[in-house]
Amino acid sequence: MIIYTDLHNRTKNYNLSEEIINNIESEFNVTITTILNPNAEIYWGDKITNHHLNIMSNLKWIHLSKTGFGKFNLPSNITVTNTPKSSNGVAEYGVTGVLYLLRGLDRMTLDRKSFDKNIENIIPFSKVKCLVVGNGRIGKSISHMLMSLGMSVDIKTRTNSIQNYNIYNFVINALPLNDTTLNYFNENFLGKLNKNTYIINIGRGETIDEDVLYDYLSNNKIRGAFLDVVKNEPIQKENKLLSLNNVFISPHIANALYNSIDIQVTEFKNNLNLYKNNKKLNNII
Repeated sequence: MIIYTDLHNRTKNYNLSEEIINNIESEFNVTITTILNPNAEIYWGDKITNHHLNIMSNLKWIHLSKTGFGKFNLPSNITVTNTPKSSNGVAEYGVTGVLYLLRGLDRMTLDRKSFDKNIENIIPFSKVKCLVVGNGRIGKSISHMLMSLGMSVDIKTRTNSIQNYNIYNFVINALPLNDTTLNYFNENFLGKLNKNTYIINIGRGETIDEDVLYDYLSNNKIRGAFLDVVKNEPIQKENKLLSLNNVFISPHIANALYNSIDIQVTEFKNNLNLYKNNKKLNNII
């Protein structure tokens, strides 16, 4: 049995080392390759595209090392599973963004008098109103944590409607990427917010129209943004968002935890054991 993986030559958070590969090969009597192989039966990673499917036409199981997936339509004839626990850190990172912006750390200065002009935007948790867009595992988790801090939280799903968008201090994007969420945060959405609203994106970069976001940020139509993802990654030097002083951008590291690769390996091995014994897999999408 041949397994193809693209979890190699990554950061420590994602690097599938030779030691790990060798241990799995020995334990399960399989072959793991990092080179596209037409005979591969299993894909394990997070960067699968239609190009992979065209080459590896014998795939029977796709295991995603993360919770979500990007520019890829799930095939109906292949079992697809994911790794929900790999996103444990994402909701926490979203809360970090809320607290960072709420306390004005994005506008911190060594001159107290200069900083004082931000005081009106530093409000107690009990008066903070958040809108979480996306009600998946991450959306539910961040909503729970924010409410535990005493903040007011509404959740926007595909089926419910929000009557008044301009009441929110924070709008947190936890959307996956698909045909219905592409450029979801567009002129129509951002135009409903007030000038003191912050946007936090821990979802997918392509869910925000970056041209519209740049216009709203550069013209102070919204107060700022905390972005862990952008449309094209790694972010390009010419990205206009980098020129703004009311944007915090991190390099897609919201789910970075000390044991992230261990979580991914454990989840995959559990499912591999089920797969080899012809049993139903965990976390089927």
